[in-house]
Amino acid sequence: MAEPAESIFYNEVMDRTAIKQLISKLISRFGITYTTHILDQLKTLGFREATPEAISLGIDDLLTAPSKGWLIRDAEQYANTSDKHHDYGSLHAVEKLRQLIETWYATSEYLKREMNPNFGVTDPSNPVHMMSFSGARGSTSQVHQLVGMRGLMSDPQGQIIDLPIQSNFREGLSLTEYIISCYGARKGVVDTAVRTSDAGYLTRRLVEVVQHIVVRRTDCGTTRSLFLNNLGGSVSQHRLIGRVLANDIYLSNRCLATRNQDIGTSLANKLLAHKAEAIPVRSPLTCESILWICQLCYGWSLTHGDLIDVG
Repeated sequence: MAEPAESIFYNEVMDRTAIKQLISKLISRFGITYTTHILDQLKTLGFREATPEAISLGIDDLLTAPSKGWLIRDAEQYANTSDKHHDYGSLHAVEKLRQLIETWYATSEYLKREMNPNFGVTDPSNPVHMMSFSGARGSTSQVHQLVGMRGLMSDPQGQIIDLPIQSNFREGLSLTEYIISCYGARKGVVDTAVRTSDAGYLTRRLVEVVQHIVVRRTDCGTTRSLFLNNLGGSVSQHRLIGRVLANDIYLSNRCLATRNQDIGTSLANKLLAHKAEAIPVRSPLTCESILWICQLCYGWSLTHGDLIDVG
């Protein structure tokens, strides 16, 4: 159900996540129809501005972080120290491998974290930076392999090879590094093919199990509920939004929300702000209906941001 309309003003750089949050707010405040018109304007604006920008990718746009050199030197020194301890007999081979993996993993992660500040300082309008960190194309991991280091690879058995690939695609791989990376590339192709078929089969089985469950009535009248324990602020907003309260919520003799009230963004924020310890919510698991499910136990249809339609 759309909440009372309030104007929303943004004057900041928005990435993919921020756009998603904006769309959710628009739907909850203005409803689907009005949001559609706004998104049409947003789409037109995006295409109009992207056309003269003419974003393209060249090899000079791949900027390696200046800190890469000393980071790798530090990691190599630590690895050499581990080798010496192993040669002296004071370090087991398994422990040596674990330390080596931890060292290079930490180096790779630190280098990955350095990418965004490096792009921001040297060239904020860099095409790689804009495409990756806006969420339009490519992930942080892919950019890391382009301008950082490829890092540790797996062998055909799935074991991590203790020789990390220190180069990136911008600098070019040595023959040894190329051979090592071939293992991972082939494994990735095979895994993708296997996962695709597995996902399809799993989807089919899930649909087979639940296809007879239809929303047939508004309320089954159940008194059972699930409790979302908010001790220490462990319940996040997205776990509350779309659910229906099973009992009245009181705070110091004041009723915050009533039974069978669906939880929107404002109510979720209110419940979290007042630190309600246990929030009773209805769930399909506690629905009293046997051959179907009721509207209140199901909750919101996240497509429309409102209670699911009966039928």
